[in-house]
Order: sequence, then structure tokens, then C-alpha cells
Amino acid sequence: MMIRWRDNSIRLIAIFMAVLLWVYVANEQNPMSSHTYQIPLTVQGEPEGYVFSGLPGKVSIKVKSPKNLSATLRVSDFTAQVNLSGITEGEQQLPVQVTAPPGVEMIQVTPQVVQVAADKITQKSVPVTLNLKGEVAQGLVRGKPVLQPQAVTLEGPGKLLAGINHVGVAVNLSDVEDELVREVTVQTGVKGVTVSPTRVLVTVPVTSLPVKELPVRVELVGLPAEGYLAGEVVVQPAAVRATGPKQVIDALTEVNVQAVDISGVTEDVVREVGLVLPNGVISLQPKQVHIAVDIALQATEPQQPSPDEEPEEEENPENVTER
Repeated sequence: MMIRWRDNSIRLIAIFMAVLLWVYVANEQNPMSSHTYQIPLTVQGEPEGYVFSGLPGKVSIKVKSPKNLSATLRVSDFTAQVNLSGITEGEQQLPVQVTAPPGVEMIQVTPQVVQVAADKITQKSVPVTLNLKGEVAQGLVRGKPVLQPQAVTLEGPGKLLAGINHVGVAVNLSDVEDELVREVTVQTGVKGVTVSPTRVLVTVPVTSLPVKELPVRVELVGLPAEGYLAGEVVVQPAAVRATGPKQVIDALTEVNVQAVDISGVTEDVVREVGLVLPNGVISLQPKQVHIAVDIALQATEPQQPSPDEEPEEEENPENVTER
């Protein structure tokens, strides 16, 4: 029995030595080498109704393999996956699972764990606000805008929707002369959030302002030169058309011109003078008037005799007494 044990031991030692010799020769002829690869990260078990953030597009792996095998390795020979099955709302750490071809030893995976944030997709109804730019044509006034629909439905991650309380649309009214009816695209400006419907109908009534004809009032400032007087003032046209809101127009009785200074003048004053736009009035037509102010010499009265002086008697031949 002792001889058999020794014989078996010798055989085992011989086999072990042969394996070591083979490994040694193999390593000498085909040594191990290490390489680093960037592997696309794929997702498995992604549940519906969620969006995810924090997942890198690729992971870095370092592997070791025999030299002859390394020469044939490609990125497509490896896989890197994260399993999202059973994930709940919030942040969670999930392991990265990497597979490699036979004969390849995995040395390092970066990152080994990823921080994944899961946000549930929800819906929210918000009002649409209208931003009006520009002004309608002169002599017109815009009415109260109407939006159809007045609210839209947003869909997206709950955290993003929490910060959106309304969506806005803009319409330009510059030089509009009639009722404006326009479809406008609704945009949230937030990536990952959609809106339904995507367009709303905007209607802005535009009507004419009331017009009233008003007399022109002229104000003269100062006095002509000594010996001269200001006489008749002629205005052409004598009345102008004022356009504005009804409550403003109804309260007006006249329109003033800019003050006309006649200080020290010695001849008629003729000039074009601008009108003073009353508060609340949109426009005046025309914007200026022609004014003529008559300047004349002051008339002088005849000199009266002093009470102490007696008037001289005229000689009358008929009253002469003959001697």
C-alpha cells in the first residue's frame, strides 16, 4: 500500500509540474496584456411612466487577457448594463453589470455603481397668458383679448411641472387696423415637458375711437410796443378734430394752442402755432394752426384847452363900430 501511495504521489507531482511547465511556456510565448475600453451603458427593465437621470452614456473597463486574444478584442465584445426593474421614484444606487468574452479577466469597472434619479411622468393644467406687443394704428383702440382655450395640459416629470404655473404666448399689434384673429404656438421653454393643445386662438377686438370737433383757443402773452394795441386774432382753422377715449373727449370743450408771445411787437404777428395735446387725447388733426394777430397804432385824443384860459374872440367886421 505504501508503494502505491508513493506511485500516485509521484504521478500527481509530475502532472502538476507539467501544468506549471505548460503555463510557463504559454506565458512566455503568449504573455498577458491589459487594455481599457469605453463600453456603452445600456438599460434593462425600464418601467413605463418614468424618466431617469444620472445614467452615464458609457462606462470604462480595464481587462487582462492573453496577448493573442487581446489583439482580436473589440468594444462590441463587452456589454455594460443597469437593471431598472422595480425602481421607485427618487434617487437610488444601482450596480453596473459587465460581461466579457471567455479568457478575459475583468480588472476594474468605472463606475461600478451609478446614482439614478427616477421621476414619475405626470400631467398638469395651467392657464395661458397673453403678452401684447406694439400698439394698434392711430385713431383705433383695442378691446379685451380672448383666448381659446384659456388653459392647456402639460405632461412631463413631476419635478419640472412643479415649477410651471402658466405658459405664455405673444401677439404683435403694431399698426393693426382691424380685429386680429390669429393661431399662436404654445411653448413651455422647458426640455422634457410637452403641451396639449400646441396652439391657441387669440382674438383681439379693434375699434375706432370717437372723434370730436373742438374750437381753438389762443392765448397771447406780453404786450405790444408802447403806442400799439393788439386787435383781432384770426385762427385758421378755427376748430380741430380730437380723437380719444369717449370719457376724455366728452369732457373737452376747446383745444389750446401754444402761447403766442407779442411782447414789444410793432406789426401784425402771423405764424404757424402747434396745438397743446390734452391729457388722454390720442391725436389732434391738424396738429398746428395758422394765427394772425392784428397790431395797430393806438389812437390819440385831441388836446383840450385849460379852464384858466379864455378863448380868443374872433374879429367880426359886422361888429366893428364906426366912428
